[in-house]
Amino acid sequence: MKRFLLRALLGVLFMLLLLAAFLGWKEYEQRKERAAYLATLTNTAAPNVMTLPDTILVDYLGKKRTLYVLLPEGYRERDSLRYPVLYFFDGEALFNELENKGTEWEVDEVINRVAGRGGPAAIVIGIADSDERLTEYKPFPSPDYPDKVPVTGAGHLDWVVNGLKPWVDANFRTLTDREHTGLGGCSLGGLMAYYGVMTYPEVFSRGLIFSPSLWVNEKVFTLHESVDLTQMRLYFCAGEEESSTVNDNRKMMTVLRDAGLPDSLLMSDVFPGKGHGHDTWQLAFASAYPWIME
Repeated sequence: MKRFLLRALLGVLFMLLLLAAFLGWKEYEQRKERAAYLATLTNTAAPNVMTLPDTILVDYLGKKRTLYVLLPEGYRERDSLRYPVLYFFDGEALFNELENKGTEWEVDEVINRVAGRGGPAAIVIGIADSDERLTEYKPFPSPDYPDKVPVTGAGHLDWVVNGLKPWVDANFRTLTDREHTGLGGCSLGGLMAYYGVMTYPEVFSRGLIFSPSLWVNEKVFTLHESVDLTQMRLYFCAGEEESSTVNDNRKMMTVLRDAGLPDSLLMSDVFPGKGHGHDTWQLAFASAYPWIME
């Protein structure tokens, strides 16, 4: 009996070693495949995009943050013009596949193309995310998915409004009023964009809300209650394969319509065959701009 148990144990250990070896090999192949993919990426940012490494202090963290900035073509030559501003969370994704390590949103190509045809131009400020993204981009905790550390989304947004925006207005030729200021993001960043326009309606009038994580807390469906929705312009999107996000977006749009948001100030897309990823949000920006700037 002991010999049988010993053989069985050795057999189990052998199988576990084989499994570990297989998983190690699989991880190695995935890393090699990822490295080969990254090697194919190029700098896709337009000449009027600039990266400002560790440029501005996030005061509540005591750390500096990188910004990604698009200035309209001809910005320096037409030095009397001022421009609307769009702020984005997850700024790495906006302009450059090298920065994003994959598909980027082509924000610079879209704006340059639209402006080149006589449409609206804009300054775009992309805010780099951080290692604390999962708490930094949550304005309230998740009852169904308890956070291990306190969330800081409200503090982060306060920094955007009272730290970053004054710095941007002081350093670039911006139109500073709410009518010319928008906020955008994807996933948790989309949640933050919606939270931002509803919490600071005196600062933002336009929201680019891509695949928002509305599941975080039901509070999100009541944020509009003290806001004049007739002064807002909101864009929502999701990929068709994001079924729960599609449903949450529909619920939110029904709530907003019932509260008085006119259909003329609400736009949405569901992209066929797309999921929760940057290829979806690339399509979203091209669809939303220039409508969001009207």
